Amino acid sequence: MLAIGPDFDRFVETHEPHYFHAQARGFALIRKIERHLKSANSYAGRYYGYTDHETGDVVITGECDEEYEAEWSKACDLARMAARSNAYWIIRAQSRDDEAAMLIHEAYAQAARQG
Repeated sequence: MLAIGPDFDRFVETHEPHYFHAQARGFALIRKIERHLKSANSYAGRYYGYTDHETGDVVITGECDEEYEAEWSKACDLARMAARSNAYWIIRAQSRDDEAAMLIHEAYAQAARQG
């Protein structure tokens, strides 16, 4: 379970005393999402295996699906947090359209539909 910090559960307005702290946490949250997505992408389509020295064949011992799903789930969880915090405003202000931004926009839209 991810811990929710005090600035991750709401939008902090510019006139509030800890606005800059919330902005810094928003940027850090976006970087965390990007790291998890990069890690998930590194597992996509990858297999565990080794080369059998006697036959010279590559032996596949398993896929990296579990690792991919774990990283993707962490990125999605963080995107849901970002959608409720200043990280969402940062993404909008930067007019980003990369994978991390799309996850955050999607989480924001989903939260808006749920009320």
